[in-house]
Amino acid sequence: MIPALLAAILLGGPVAAFALAVVAGVGAEPIGGSGGVLLAAITVAALAPTGVLARRMVGLRRPASLTIDRDAVTIAYPELLHRPLIVPRTAIRLAAVESEGCDRFRIHAASSPYFGGDEDDFLWSSGASPLPIVAPARVAPNVLLVFDPPAAGADVRRARLGGPYRGERLAGLLLAARDASHAERALGTLGVTRPLTMPDALAIDALQDAPAADGGRRGIERRHIIRLAWASVAIGIVAPVLAILGVLVGLVLALGGARRHGAAMALAALTVIVVRVALYV
Repeated sequence: MIPALLAAILLGGPVAAFALAVVAGVGAEPIGGSGGVLLAAITVAALAPTGVLARRMVGLRRPASLTIDRDAVTIAYPELLHRPLIVPRTAIRLAAVESEGCDRFRIHAASSPYFGGDEDDFLWSSGASPLPIVAPARVAPNVLLVFDPPAAGADVRRARLGGPYRGERLAGLLLAARDASHAERALGTLGVTRPLTMPDALAIDALQDAPAADGGRRGIERRHIIRLAWASVAIGIVAPVLAILGVLVGLVLALGGARRHGAAMALAALTVIVVRVALYV
C-alpha cells in the first residue's frame, strides 16, 4: 500500500502542480475559461489516486479485533473486511484454540475426542485449510470458529486466496489471536469449546461443495482463480512471464473437465507469450 501511495504522489503531484501553475499564471499568462476548467479537471484526476489510496491506508490502519460477548462474536479485520462480521452465539457450532505445531485442529475420526489416532486429519495443515483464514500472511491461525447455520453477508473488502470471498456462506473461520490463552478463556464462557469430530468435518465439506451460486467456497474460489488467470493473461501483454499462470490454470481446467474454457485460456496465454517473444526477438 505504501509503495502504491508513493507512486501516486510522485506521478500525480508534478502533473497537478504544473496544471495549477498554468491556471494561476505562474511564469506565464493565466488561462481562464474552458482551458482553466480543463486544467482544473486534470489536477483533480492527477490527485484522485493519492486521495483514494490515502483514505484506504487510513482505514486499513484500524486495528483488527476479536470481540467475544455473551450474545455474539464480532470479527473486525479492516484489511479484508469493510465492516466487522457479527456472528450470533446461537450460530457458533464449536470453537477451539490451538497455538502449537504446523498441523492444528485435529479432526478426530475413530479416535477419542481427547486422543489421536492414525485415521485422524487436521483442519489446518502446513498453511492450508478448507476454511477461510483471517490472519496476517505467514502467521499461523490459533483460533477456530465453526458456524451452524453458516454465516452469510461478510462485507469483503479484498478477496485473497485462502481468505473469505465475496458471496461465500462461511462454514467457519480460522483466526490468529495475539493472546491465544485469553481468547480460549473468553470463548470458554460461551460453552462451545470442544474438539473437532468427523460430523463437524462432514458438515464443513457439505457446504464447501455447494454450488458457487449458493455460497459454496470451492466453487467461488475456483471462479476467483479463473479471474486472476485471465487478468494475468491480459497483463502478460506487457509482462509475458505473467501469462504463464494463464497457461497453467488453463491446463488444470482442461484436465479437470472444463475443456473449452481451459483450452481457450491456455491458447490465449500461449498466443500472448509467443507474440511478445517474437516481438522481442
